[in-house]
Amino acid sequence: MKITALLLTMLVTMSLSTMALEPRERSEIDDEYKWDLSSMYASTEAWEADVIKFESRLAELDSFKGKLGKDGATLLASVETMNDINSLIGDIYVYAGLKSFEDMRDGENGANFSRAQGLYAKYGEATAYVTPELLAIPEDDLMKTIEDTEDLHIYRHFFNRMLRMRDYTLSESEEKILAAASDPLGKFQRVFGSFNNADIKLGTIVDEDGNTIEMTKALYGAKMDSSDRRVREEAWKTVYTEYEKVGNFLAANYEGHVKSRVFYAKTRGFDSALHAANYGNAIPTEVYTNLIKVAQEGSGPLQRYMRLRQDILGLETLEPWDASAPISEETIKDISWEDAKQIVADALTPLGDDYLEVYWKGFDEGWVDAYESKGKRGGAYSWGTYNSKPYLSMNYTGTLGSVSTLAHEYGHSIHSYLADEAQPYMYASYRTFIAEIASMTNEAILFQKMLKEAETKEEKIFLLQTYLDEFRGGFYTQALFADFEMRAHAAAERGEALNKDSLNKIYRDTHLTYYGETINMHPFVDSTWSRIPHFLRTDNFYVYQYSTSFVAATALAKMILEEGEPARERFLEMLRSGDNDYPIELLKKAGIDMTSPQPIIDTIEVFDTYVSELEATLR
Repeated sequence: MKITALLLTMLVTMSLSTMALEPRERSEIDDEYKWDLSSMYASTEAWEADVIKFESRLAELDSFKGKLGKDGATLLASVETMNDINSLIGDIYVYAGLKSFEDMRDGENGANFSRAQGLYAKYGEATAYVTPELLAIPEDDLMKTIEDTEDLHIYRHFFNRMLRMRDYTLSESEEKILAAASDPLGKFQRVFGSFNNADIKLGTIVDEDGNTIEMTKALYGAKMDSSDRRVREEAWKTVYTEYEKVGNFLAANYEGHVKSRVFYAKTRGFDSALHAANYGNAIPTEVYTNLIKVAQEGSGPLQRYMRLRQDILGLETLEPWDASAPISEETIKDISWEDAKQIVADALTPLGDDYLEVYWKGFDEGWVDAYESKGKRGGAYSWGTYNSKPYLSMNYTGTLGSVSTLAHEYGHSIHSYLADEAQPYMYASYRTFIAEIASMTNEAILFQKMLKEAETKEEKIFLLQTYLDEFRGGFYTQALFADFEMRAHAAAERGEALNKDSLNKIYRDTHLTYYGETINMHPFVDSTWSRIPHFLRTDNFYVYQYSTSFVAATALAKMILEEGEPARERFLEMLRSGDNDYPIELLKKAGIDMTSPQPIIDTIEVFDTYVSELEATLR
């Protein structure tokens, strides 16, 4: 299951397809701008039928218990049965999640998603015997069985990955307990999601035109880019005031999440939660710590960029709400949905005709949910199953940032589509370490094309600022977040309490490590951690992979644009490979070695070069 050339000088008039300032009810948005989930299930009744089917098939899994080492035919039948049932619960789970995310105020859909989570936990309980039983078979005997059974050959990597977990797998009864605990101990993400998407009200502000408007997450991002400093300050303080009010609740919820991850790691015998998070994917812990070390040591260009921002804006002090303020005229704005689709398509031409064919296919087949609506899950994401379309959701606002988000999320969806087409079910998903690379490569190609084709000084300044801010957000900010996450887990592992005060201090110290004194440390900066949903993911230590993916994507985009077809084919082959090898090895085949700090150093040098280019252009 997957848990997942227009002229650049244009100034397009806002069309009917561009989102209004105030979010609408979902029913008020035309169907052409919403995804089509009917190909998964035509109705809730059809979904219920699969729920019944799943529950009836669970008993099949028990029939293989104690027989996995009998012979190759039995082992093959067990794997294929597990694949079938896992695919079924995947469809049930993802559909329920997507329906819930359409409007998180809908109690019935929310209940169905919660129910699906419980069903998935049941699957974990029903298969808890599999890994301990397989690991009880002598490795030589298991490998011989696989070698002697031709139809098992394709599963070699699956079994090798399982054997890798030998030292960290418990007894069947203990594994069953952990599987049963996965649902309640995974609720911290659900609690935060329900609060963050349905319950929290972000207050109102007076916009640039003097209108009182309700703040939303999508509008928050837009207002941080406003040229009106009063609006930026009001939006920033209004939003963080609301998170600050519930800071103790958010801290307690995050502490529960962190301690649940530490519990799992200790129970299995890992050195730390960080070790546990990366071991299964064969990612050395040094990949994480190298990123933190090099990013900290390479924070000079980041601080130089922030000082440059302050100088350009003519500010005595750079406040948090000035960090993304425009430093030039917004030359690309109010982009209609149709124009956004074409801009992205034109930029992705270097990835080939087949890639673009899949891109347009997605719009024709209802993959995309484009606009914000009341109760809709915030942010942007791509999610689907082996049997479904690779759906993607965003909250399009007509900005260049929204166009970039479209390119980003489509990278995920096309990655899923290509892997589904090329791989059997077992390998059609892909690991988190690889997940962001396709999306960020799309973004890098988009921005480099736009920058190359900029025709005026104003366009170049706007694009350089935009790309530097994307760079800062995708690399430095995620490294900062990863650093915070590592420090928070380490504190819990030392037995220290994680409360609002201690978490705020950890975040403040981490922020100062990267930004130094370039941004005034308003007290609300300390609580920035409290609104980051990625910190609550059950596959924790997720955010560092945004940074490593940004590093890989920067290098891959350069290769594709400079080498052409050979680099493109290596990149596409990595996407088509899905999960048929360890992430580090897949990246090596594409031409990137993330076990070395050198790609990170090279990425920081690229950022530094763009800062210098912006300085030169401004002069």
